[in-house]
Amino acid sequence: MADTARRRATAIVIGAGVGGTATAARLAHAGFDVEVYEKNEMSGGRCSLIHHEGYRFDQGPSLLLLPPLFHQLYNDLGTKLEDHVDLIQCDPNYVIHYHDGEKVTLSSDRAQLGAEVEEWEGKGGSARLEGFLREAGIHAQLSYEHVLGQPFPNLLSMLRPDVLINLLKLHPFGSLWGRCARYFRTERMRRAFSFGSMYLGSSPFDAPGTYTLLQWTETCEGIWYPKGGFHSVVQSLVDISQQFGARYHFSTPVSSVTHDSRGRVTGVRLENGDVREADVVVVNADLVWAHNNLFEKIGKGIGQDKEKKQLLDPNLAKRLNDKPHSCSSISFYWALDSTIPSLNAHNIFLAEDYKGSFDDIFKRKGMPREPSFYVNVPSRVDPTAAPAGKDAIVVLVPVGHLHNITKDQQGLRTFSEGSNVPDQDTQDWPALVDRARKQVIEVMEARLGVKGLKEKIIWEGVNTPQTWKDKFNLTHGSILGITHDFFNVLSFRQQARHPSLKDAYFVGASAHPGTGVPIAIAGSRLCTQAILSDLSMPLPHTYTHPLSSINRSNPLNTLQPSSILYTLENVSINSLPYIIGSFITICGCIAYTLYYKSPPSFIPQRNIDRFTRSYLRSILTTGDKEIDLIVLIVLTMVSVLFLAFRLVPPGEPQWMMDARENARHNENMKKEKMKYMEKQLQAQQEWLDSQSKQKN
Repeated sequence: MADTARRRATAIVIGAGVGGTATAARLAHAGFDVEVYEKNEMSGGRCSLIHHEGYRFDQGPSLLLLPPLFHQLYNDLGTKLEDHVDLIQCDPNYVIHYHDGEKVTLSSDRAQLGAEVEEWEGKGGSARLEGFLREAGIHAQLSYEHVLGQPFPNLLSMLRPDVLINLLKLHPFGSLWGRCARYFRTERMRRAFSFGSMYLGSSPFDAPGTYTLLQWTETCEGIWYPKGGFHSVVQSLVDISQQFGARYHFSTPVSSVTHDSRGRVTGVRLENGDVREADVVVVNADLVWAHNNLFEKIGKGIGQDKEKKQLLDPNLAKRLNDKPHSCSSISFYWALDSTIPSLNAHNIFLAEDYKGSFDDIFKRKGMPREPSFYVNVPSRVDPTAAPAGKDAIVVLVPVGHLHNITKDQQGLRTFSEGSNVPDQDTQDWPALVDRARKQVIEVMEARLGVKGLKEKIIWEGVNTPQTWKDKFNLTHGSILGITHDFFNVLSFRQQARHPSLKDAYFVGASAHPGTGVPIAIAGSRLCTQAILSDLSMPLPHTYTHPLSSINRSNPLNTLQPSSILYTLENVSINSLPYIIGSFITICGCIAYTLYYKSPPSFIPQRNIDRFTRSYLRSILTTGDKEIDLIVLIVLTMVSVLFLAFRLVPPGEPQWMMDARENARHNENMKKEKMKYMEKQLQAQQEWLDSQSKQKN
């Protein structure tokens, strides 16, 4: 190509998980030449599908939460979520089955949910539910604004005013269980609103109270299922990125990230030995695995076995490997020869020893003696998931992650018969799977009142901690990466930029802002912003001008400023507790003084006689009557003018000014687009001319 034609920046993405495909789509949309390399034969990673003779199973996530983050992603790409994914709202959200045979139904219908809570909590239960959701809503809103959309490159980032002011409102130092116990009085409701920590791979007794936002989004934003399986979201991102020119290479594992002596990334080396160059490399593989496998010193064991490699930063790799990790799971995928009508789309079966079950997993790092587990029936909301009259069922049984048995082998801790502590280490996965299957079937038959469940299973697929590790390179077989306790989030978590290599970036579960599909999507935005900032490239205009179906030029849709009267009302209401507290304190001090004939010792002794009218006047005035009169007149005029400008409507309606500004913006965008197209045509013509000259 001729020198006058500008070369497009190139990017390589390692891994086609949801974070990788979202970042690939963002970079391709921003003008990058993107190549994606994936070790497996399909995209999605843990969001991929399993098919068997007309049955379809979500291998990992099976519900869509925090929908604003999905809408933001598609808006950033210049399109809409609804144009690519058909979402089905699940109703009810969950049915929770308890050991005593009772069940609780959680719904996004606030009236129905309030009645359900009131039934178990008694009078006032609905009001306490609203208090819980109000606090959880604050957690969600603050997380959207100050956590999920902001990088935390160092500890000083946590001292930003917006973070410090709102830190205590997020309750990061309390537990999710503690926040539930703050509002609900029965053990049943506390369990119903705290089990969601399983989505983080954490115990509700350890997860920060901030994560009540999960209960808020389920109740107030709804639980959604993408028609065709969760992989349809990933596939739509693959399609969008390919429309912008991205290329995908499946069954093409990467062996290392290459870099030069100056500490700048140059590309990747594939396992077959081929080298691919790029300006930036984004790693969507498991972060801990990547630091322990992909980043090597120059010329030290390149392309050799892992034992002979010399890692770029072995201390960092070991430190990350030793960090607390989330749980793993034994997941069953069952094709049934009939339906089970008593199962809803999303079902939770809680252990009788609720805390003990979580402690077995997270504290004792083993397989629980009595598991709490999740059952998903995708065919209940999407009939295409199974043949007519049959069910496809996914059962997720949380278990501890793998730990080292010997120097080279990892296994799972288990409990022998009657033992209260994990006293066995095993790699006998068939036995562990049989035990988990037996427990699940017994519990489901007892609580659902069905018989012969085992005989209904005509095909079974299984994922164990070992298969999670082998299939997706998940460290310790941990399905959700590094945990989310306070010292593993924000500045304590790996950010998008590599700590020592330039132009190397991370996106995914163990990177900031954290685990889960919507959180990884938020991370893809932070990663893209970091890349564009480092390369001094502007953000696409769609990031700052999101698409909206609301026409703000319509006067009925105009967002009106709050009246000064309502502002004063809010100030008065918010100040009322402080006023009452001050009044009670003053009354208490007066009563103390009258009773003991002297003021409390903490009140400094002052000569009250000095506070006369003349003394106060000498402080508040200049002492010159004419100057005081002039100051009073000026202050009065300023106050009147302020009220006039505040209360009198503007000469031109706000919607008219917004409409004119939108028209000006659209005209400028058209001009910029025409200039860009002219440059592209010119570059293509110059390239064609150069090619013709070479032939001649």
